[in-house]
Amino acid sequence: MSRASLQDLASAPRLRHRLGFGLYLIPGYPTWEASVDAVRAAVTQDVDFIEFPILRDRTFSARTGGPVAAALAKAHPDLLDLASPALYEWLDEIPAPVGVVYESAWPALDDCRIPHTLADRCAGLICEHNATPFQGHARHARVWRTPLVATIRATPDTVDAHDIDVLEHGGGFIYLALSGTTGERGSIDDSVARKIRAARDYRADLPVYAAFGIRTPDDVAAVAAAGADGFIVGSHALHLLGTGGLGAYEHWLRSMTTARATALPAQSR
Repeated sequence: MSRASLQDLASAPRLRHRLGFGLYLIPGYPTWEASVDAVRAAVTQDVDFIEFPILRDRTFSARTGGPVAAALAKAHPDLLDLASPALYEWLDEIPAPVGVVYESAWPALDDCRIPHTLADRCAGLICEHNATPFQGHARHARVWRTPLVATIRATPDTVDAHDIDVLEHGGGFIYLALSGTTGERGSIDDSVARKIRAARDYRADLPVYAAFGIRTPDDVAAVAAAGADGFIVGSHALHLLGTGGLGAYEHWLRSMTTARATALPAQSR
């Protein structure tokens, strides 16, 4: 499958008509068959992109916790191997895969261990760890014609020098982390709206996707009211797959895609 562009799939003009939706899924979790079916269900529901892990060992920064860390610990090692044919088979199901790069796969600017063949499959890359200098990492990613997603925190509600560096050199979309740990959500309030407006002052061309702790249609409505262009869910999707199975995941997925169609971004109204 040819690689889709995040600019095409998650561009602001398209998102005037509905919220964007991204998922984080893991190949082989909770089983190989379930992980393939989970991807196919997401594609059927017109999810914009699917994030997946790129790692060499199962060590994570403090921001990766809860169901994500547990699912990565349980996933079969062969399916996380960056040279595994099964991984590439799984990626072939995804029009726009976005690789979440853990420190073991890119421990230093001049020590990137991501195979070129894998980077070439990705519509974008997100660094899970604190990849500094961001500008240098973004320049490296552009060699693969792959944007390094601009990842910033929702707090404080203004942009600092680090945020500006990330916003100026990142691409694809703005990943707005609502808390410091996956699965834990901070308040979605006026301060989030202020941070979104501040980020747009620097990159009005990039849609803003809110992430961390989003679980329900009410959460979708809240991020839309704050002015986000879309949202990303990882922990809750993995939790449902691991505890409720594919049926529970698909029921939830339909509820979220219904919510995205009715909760338009605030700036679209």
